[in-house]
Amino acid sequence: MKLNKIYIFLATILASLSLTGCFDDQGDDTLLQGTFVEFEDGRLPNGRTASFVRLSANQTDVVELQINRVSTNSSSPITVEVSVDPTSTAVRGVHYEFSGASVTIPAGEFTGMVPVTVLTGNIDPSETPDLVLKMTTASGAEVSTNYGDLLLAIRVICSSELAGTYKVFWEYLQLGDGEGGADQSTTNFVISAADQVVLSNAGTGVYQVNDISFGLYPGLYDDTAPIGKISDACGEITGDPANADRYQDPFTINGMINQDGTISITWSNTWGDAGDVVLTKQ
Repeated sequence: MKLNKIYIFLATILASLSLTGCFDDQGDDTLLQGTFVEFEDGRLPNGRTASFVRLSANQTDVVELQINRVSTNSSSPITVEVSVDPTSTAVRGVHYEFSGASVTIPAGEFTGMVPVTVLTGNIDPSETPDLVLKMTTASGAEVSTNYGDLLLAIRVICSSELAGTYKVFWEYLQLGDGEGGADQSTTNFVISAADQVVLSNAGTGVYQVNDISFGLYPGLYDDTAPIGKISDACGEITGDPANADRYQDPFTINGMINQDGTISITWSNTWGDAGDVVLTKQ
């Protein structure tokens, strides 16, 4: 009901402007008094991305895609035929189930939904299947020139549960020389004054780290611990490109989750600080 009220309000505004202009979003040849249908997410520059956490091999999920009626008149129903565009890289029966749909927007309504079943358990996280849908016909309306098709990017990630407190062990530790090289280095070391880091949830598979120097800044430089983020993509750890210390020195972080649950991370900055650390959950 809320969406209907919004679209009725918009339709009233458009009707008041119909004497002086055109509805630009539909293209130069589209007049306000026409009735059009469009994908709600067709307005997004890169289409819609649907991400799912894979929990089992037979998992399926459903994406609901909204179709809008753009009109000053909603007295008649509209039936829209939706099909799969051959430019899709997603494969039916492998990545999704959808053979086409006939969607009716009833009289007095301004939206309809297109369900697409995603075969989540079948998709490897390394895959990037894209499903392209298009409106082929619309009875009682015209298909929008600009928003009559939609790219649905289907993405699957693994379950990730890394939040917690970790003990830090340095397999290799390097203090920078200010020019990107090493001033001092050591191996198999623990910074006793700062030997723990905390990972906190910051999104699906994303974690905030309370110290991306892993104890080096506060423990050896007596400096502020730089806060940053890492991501876990099925056991592969990467640092956020925006990671930096308070001097705006960027940090590069890469790593992996080991079979025993520990996390191995290699990191560096442009000053020359660097290291290989192993994080063990407490």
